[in-house]
Amino acid sequence: MLISKYGNGSIEQVEEFENKYGIKLDEEYRVFLIKYNGGDTPLTTVKRGKRKEDLRYLYGMKTKRSSEKEFEYFDWKKSQCIPIGEDCFGNYFAIGITEENKGVIYFCDHERGFKKIKIADSFGMFISNCNSKVLDESFKRTPEEREEFVIANGYGDEINDSMRKAWKEQYEKYKNIVQEEVIL
Repeated sequence: MLISKYGNGSIEQVEEFENKYGIKLDEEYRVFLIKYNGGDTPLTTVKRGKRKEDLRYLYGMKTKRSSEKEFEYFDWKKSQCIPIGEDCFGNYFAIGITEENKGVIYFCDHERGFKKIKIADSFGMFISNCNSKVLDESFKRTPEEREEFVIANGYGDEINDSMRKAWKEQYEKYKNIVQEEVIL
């Protein structure tokens, strides 16, 4: 799996989180949080039986995308798992936190009351079930660079405001993405 990490986490951040909620995270997930602190996962899918789900990002500790922010929507005590990431539709990926399910990864569909569907026995297995594509570098071109490219290739008359808007949105979304392989 490829990730654009949010920076390095720390054992102190992980322990602070565990102490705050009275839980102990799975060791593989702890290593991930310390090494990557979550991150964006563009063009990544996860096998779920015969289906595939997209994986938009994995949460980190004390980042703009943190599982703590999601606790108000997700009954983690009742579910016995905490959200660790999302797909593009706001569904969660969650990890088990009790002795019975520690480290088990679930897909939680918000349209079904966050019903848990087991998708991997461990965080490592979850990562290995993810398939990422390398982001095309053209996604990181500025709108002006794209317009120049289209004109140079003889299609300048097809450029319109909708295209410029889409190019700008794509550039803003991907300009700082640096993908790297997740290694636990």
